[in-house]
Amino acid sequence: MTENNEETIVPDEQCNLTSSTPMKSSDLENVESPIERKISIVECDGEGNPPIESSEGTPPDLTSHSVAPRRRRSPRRPEVSASRLPLKVLNQIFQYLSLKDLRSAMLTCHSWNNALSMEDSDIWQQLLVQKLPEAAHSDPFLFVELRSARKKLRAWYFAWNTNDISRNNYIRTNGFTVHRQPVAQSTDGVRGKRGVSQGVHAFDITWDGPLGTVAVVGFATKHAALHCVGYIALLGSDDQSWGWNLVDNVLMHNGVQLGVYPKMNNPPKYEVGEKIRLVIDCDMHVAYFERNSEFLGIAFSHIPPLRLFPAVCAVYGNTEVTMVYVGSPQMG
Repeated sequence: MTENNEETIVPDEQCNLTSSTPMKSSDLENVESPIERKISIVECDGEGNPPIESSEGTPPDLTSHSVAPRRRRSPRRPEVSASRLPLKVLNQIFQYLSLKDLRSAMLTCHSWNNALSMEDSDIWQQLLVQKLPEAAHSDPFLFVELRSARKKLRAWYFAWNTNDISRNNYIRTNGFTVHRQPVAQSTDGVRGKRGVSQGVHAFDITWDGPLGTVAVVGFATKHAALHCVGYIALLGSDDQSWGWNLVDNVLMHNGVQLGVYPKMNNPPKYEVGEKIRLVIDCDMHVAYFERNSEFLGIAFSHIPPLRLFPAVCAVYGNTEVTMVYVGSPQMG
């Protein structure tokens, strides 16, 4: 084998300068950092010129597909659910709602239902002050059976209707008492504001003043007559009304006398000032009366499924009748 005396030249790229050849300080000036090398390879334009620095002095992106920096999110405010509002806040909101809207609110969630189920809460107290006349507030005998603000307010919405009344009657300032003016040869009636068509409902009726020859308490549809000439038992004179004449204790419907009520020999006469409770059971289609908390028996049965309103008719001048809705009667 012939000996090769020529010197072999190894390219610099293949030399491991870090491990074998010490680097001089003068060589450091010519060494590019990895970042500078990346810029020179990627960011230079087609003419080999370096990129123009931005006016703000921010370094250019190091890669062709740069990732936008994340924006710092502002701290999220805790979300307050409407079902978790404090009771004081609910009181302020609910006082502006109608009864229909309050009923819908009670069906919305448990917390709202619990707030409105408190019958003497600030909600009902405030609404009662807004709606109920001062004359009703100051009457010590009007709400004997009603203790809570909610029940008193409900009674107000069932009271006598100022727009559904004979021209010879008017409603007193308390809203619960009808006054019959002294007009001769006239029978005059009045209906309540709201009718009932389902459930069991009780109305306390008190007659204040002489009965005269006709003094009928009962109920009627919206189509029953409320005025006629002469002295007749108007309530019960057609198929749209049912009445009990307190003068002779006779039940009337569709112009027919249905018999004496209560069904006993010589039933006691009504005494002025006694409380009569009218109970309409729309589910069983019956109606009956109580006098001073005494059950008098079923008065009317097979009542058609109609919307029924409490009603009275009178003939004696200056007589007054008060009616207060008490809701569902206490059984047993």
